[in-house]
Amino acid sequence: MAQARLGADGRYRGDLSCRWCDTLIDQGGRRKPRLYCRMSHRWKNYGSWVAALVGGLF
Repeated sequence: MAQARLGADGRYRGDLSCRWCDTLIDQGGRRKPRLYCRMSHRWKNYGSWVAALVGGLF
């Protein structure tokens, strides 16, 4: 698994895997790491979390 490193300047360097599809994402010196390669993958993750929450209520 690839890993991004936090530099002395507070920026992330290297690659991280998308939490949804495991595609490597170049962090390119960001201050906050990118966790998803596309916005739709982030919304899929949030949607599955909400569905689990609602399903747990009933």
